[in-house]
Amino acid sequence: MAAVRGSPPKWKVQAVEEIRKIFSSYPVIAIVGFRGVPSGQMQKIRRDFRGKALIKVVKNTLLEKAIDALGGDFERLKEFIYDQTAIVATDMNPFKLFKMIEETKVPSPLKPGQVSPVDVVVEKGPTPFPPGPIIGELQAAGLPAAIERGKIVIKETVTVVKAGEVVKPEVARALEKLDIKPIKLGLDVRAIYDSGVILTPDVLAIDEEAVKGQLAEAFQKALNLAVNAAYVTEETAEILIMKAVIDARNLAINACIFEKDVMPDLLAKAYAEMLALASKLPDDALDDDLKSRISGLQVRVEKVEEKEEEEKKEEEEEKEEEEEAEESALEGLGALFG
Repeated sequence: MAAVRGSPPKWKVQAVEEIRKIFSSYPVIAIVGFRGVPSGQMQKIRRDFRGKALIKVVKNTLLEKAIDALGGDFERLKEFIYDQTAIVATDMNPFKLFKMIEETKVPSPLKPGQVSPVDVVVEKGPTPFPPGPIIGELQAAGLPAAIERGKIVIKETVTVVKAGEVVKPEVARALEKLDIKPIKLGLDVRAIYDSGVILTPDVLAIDEEAVKGQLAEAFQKALNLAVNAAYVTEETAEILIMKAVIDARNLAINACIFEKDVMPDLLAKAYAEMLALASKLPDDALDDDLKSRISGLQVRVEKVEEKEEEEKKEEEEEKEEEEEAEESALEGLGALFG
């Protein structure tokens, strides 16, 4: 007689139902990993997220059963369920949530026997340690340690662990002594579900400064286009009015339109043109008043030219002095070294 399979334990049924309700109650759900996160850090993360998001550590099998019960777009989340898994449920923007989760990560040391996810490079240079037994520990980890001027120094930059390699105990101890924390531990986002859309870290990771720069550039280009096209908006209205005033003023001056606001400019323009014309006439065609005015103009022009000439001469003299100083210095070096 075949054995009758019993019903699942009540606690499992309740757990699946709880997960299902969380997925149904929140528009944004993150599937995250927490491998290696210490319990103290996990408690701090929960405190920091309180009132903003719900964090729940779940068994992978129960999470899959809850997703099966939900069906639809949730089914695609099953590929992100592996290893140690937790869910983060919230109603905040998924990009804001991703940034908040990333900020849970803190620098951490590598542990003996751990597979390093990154290359670990130790730069050459002095250490804070005086001569002592620690030099042997550093050398045992493959570091070219030596003693110089009463300090232990690393003679060359070396890669002590490559990504994918198992961390040896002596290497872990040496890195801890040097206070090198090459990895960051915290919640690791695998995917975020947002009202039917699944977002992965490559989409969620945004360079905020780069985006701000792009937005500023786009705004400036749009503003320039709107101004040149005379498109009136709240941002362009003041600029367009200023441009219209300047254009109208230039038109009035160039077309000699007698309008009170440009009369001083028209008179100044006419006076300058009159003097330019008078300066081309012979002396017998000018009266004393015009001669004095032209003479005064020429004096001002000559003073400007003299000033420019003096400034040019001063620059040349300074250059000559610098060259003489360089030559003297070279002669001194030649005499010193024979």
